[in-house]
Amino acid sequence: MTTALVADPSEAARQTAARMLESLGFRVATACNAAEALALVRELAPGLVLADARLETADGGLAIAAIRKISGVCLFHVSADGGAAGVRGAMEAGADDYLVKPYDAALLGFKLAQARTRGRLKPVPRLVQDNAAPEGPGWRLQSFGKAV
Repeated sequence: MTTALVADPSEAARQTAARMLESLGFRVATACNAAEALALVRELAPGLVLADARLETADGGLAIAAIRKISGVCLFHVSADGGAAGVRGAMEAGADDYLVKPYDAALLGFKLAQARTRGRLKPVPRLVQDNAAPEGPGWRLQSFGKAV
């Protein structure tokens, strides 16, 4: 199971993102500031990081740039601002993709599938019960919310 790190100063945003990622098969850790996020990236070596735009390092730099310096992890920048300058700045700082708040599980799953297709994220297969099969209840593998 791949670990994802959700780094966001908002408790509600961390909980919401964690639930979405868990439903997609990730084990989730959370951080409320940049220092905690950097420590968890070093300690856990997650496969995915969702980092909020408001997280800054002690020297005022973007958390995503600091994370990128220490890890090649798949990194999504998350912000309430979807403006072109914010997106460009996040990508220049090292983000693999960008999510605009509020986002839902369908969009997150789509972005994760894109990252997987680009080779930035390993698939996260999980076993789910399939009650819709004509021959009765069964099991199937699923990755990022889709059958594999």
